[in-house]
Amino acid sequence: MDYMYNHFSQLASRYRDLRTTDAEPIAFIGETLKYLPEVKAADVGCGDGRYDLLLFQHLNNLHLSCIDTNIPMLEHVSDYLTKHNITRFETIQAVAEDFPLKNNSMDCVLTFNAIHHFDFLKFIEKAAEMIKAEGKIFIYTRLRSQNARNIWGQYFPSFLEKETRLYELNEMERWIQSVESLAIETVKQFKYERTSTLERLIEQAKGKHYSTFSLYKEEELDEAIQAFQDNIKKAFQKTDKIEWFDENILLVLKLGRQQKDVAHH
Repeated sequence: MDYMYNHFSQLASRYRDLRTTDAEPIAFIGETLKYLPEVKAADVGCGDGRYDLLLFQHLNNLHLSCIDTNIPMLEHVSDYLTKHNITRFETIQAVAEDFPLKNNSMDCVLTFNAIHHFDFLKFIEKAAEMIKAEGKIFIYTRLRSQNARNIWGQYFPSFLEKETRLYELNEMERWIQSVESLAIETVKQFKYERTSTLERLIEQAKGKHYSTFSLYKEEELDEAIQAFQDNIKKAFQKTDKIEWFDENILLVLKLGRQQKDVAHH
C-alpha cells in the first residue's frame, strides 16, 4: 500500500481545501455523548484533522488521540489543532487494526471516511477492546450504492469500477454480528444537497481529493477528466451551479447485544 501512503503524503498540505467536511455527524455524536462531562476519544485514520477540530467544538472536555499511519498527515493535524489553541490531544502513528491504547480506556473510538482503508473486522475487534463498558464506536462512511449516486459515480468514467474498497451495510452488519462483544446501537443515514462549479470539481479530481483518483494512471485520469467535463456539460444546463446529493452513513456500535434503532436524516 505504498502508493496510498504516498498519495496521502502528497495531499496532506491541501487536503482540507480539497475535501468537504460534514458537521452534521459530529453534531449527532456530540448529542449522543452530551451526558459525559469529559470525553476520552480516539480518531482512527484522522488524516489532517479536519473532523478533529469539530469534535473539540462538540464534545465536552475532550481529550483526543489522533491516530494515522501517515506522518505528514499527523504533522498537519498537530499544527491545525495547535493553531486553534487546542492542547488536549496526542498524535500516534499506528495502523487502524493495532493502535497502542490501553484496554477499556476510551469513551469512544471514531473514524471518518477512512474505514475502507482498514481491515473492517480487525478494526472493530481492536476498538471493542479499547472502549469502556458504556463506550461507543462511531463509523462514518459511504456505501458502494451511495457512491454510485453521487456526482462522481454518475458522471466520472470508471469511478465505480476503480473504487472496490467501499462496503455495503449488510456486509458491515455481518462482520459486526460476528464479534460477540459488539452490537449495533444506531444506523443513521445522512443526505446532503451539494452545489459546485465544474471548475471546482475538476480541481478536486486533479487534486485527487478522493483516493479513488489515485487508482488511475496519469494519462487515464487526464482522459477521464475530459470525458467527465463533457458528461457534465451534457447533463447540466449551468456548469457554474451543478447540484447533486451526497449520501453517507453513520454506524454507532456498543458493547453488548441489543436491537438497533434506525434513524434517518
